[in-house]
Amino acid sequence: MNIDLKKHLLPFGFMVLLFWLSKTYNEFIGVFVFLIVGGGFLFAGFYMRNSNRRIQASGIKTKAKIIDFAEERSKDTDGYSQVHHFPIVRFKDKNGIETTQKLDTSANPKRINERIDIIYLKKENEYEIMINSEFWKTYFPLIFIIGGFLFSGGGIIWLINKI
Repeated sequence: MNIDLKKHLLPFGFMVLLFWLSKTYNEFIGVFVFLIVGGGFLFAGFYMRNSNRRIQASGIKTKAKIIDFAEERSKDTDGYSQVHHFPIVRFKDKNGIETTQKLDTSANPKRINERIDIIYLKKENEYEIMINSEFWKTYFPLIFIIGGFLFSGGGIIWLINKI
């Protein structure tokens, strides 16, 4: 059995750092949590925004038909389960090749057989697909960015008040 040490080194180091910080700077642990969560939200928001911009700049706009939904169930730590419906779309690329792929965003399962606007970017045999709507292109990443600034700002204000 081979264990990829590089894959587990960062999370393990992060846990050791948090443990050390909690023992050494117990009064600052809340500040560190706010800063880390804020940084995570900022990273996710800017990553999504840049990915969306890259797909928009180099991608191809087309229409896709929702042909089915993949139902995935997730459980939270309290044991409550939630069902997400991910649309499976079919479209023809610029070469006329018909492609079927599951999207990464959940949607209302009643939208079956509906046509939606998408932008796709083909890399080798994989497609990166983005729903061509203002919400997914602009507002969804912006929600994460604003949340990141709020958490980070709260952590900085809390840190300034503790010093």
